[in-house]
Amino acid sequence: MSGIVIIVEYEPLSGQKDELLLRVRASAEQCLREDGCLRMEVFVPEGDKPRIVLSELWRDEDALKVHREQPGHDRQHTVIDELCRGKRVSRGTVL
Repeated sequence: MSGIVIIVEYEPLSGQKDELLLRVRASAEQCLREDGCLRMEVFVPEGDKPRIVLSELWRDEDALKVHREQPGHDRQHTVIDELCRGKRVSRGTVL
């Protein structure tokens, strides 16, 4: 299998973890309906630090481009980012 993997680690603002989780899950469910989205997993890692992690797998760069051009895409990301104290994004290729 090949594809593009994107891992996003969100650090929620104090008191915003539940709302952030709700929004990230809704976004992931929407993405799963798109052609070219092969996987969307949301999880909360164990540990003391509150975090939410999103693991994405896309077929190729074209699928990502279509995804980013969806109406409301940028606004949806802005709303999610406003609930975060920090965010780390990693991107790579499945070998």
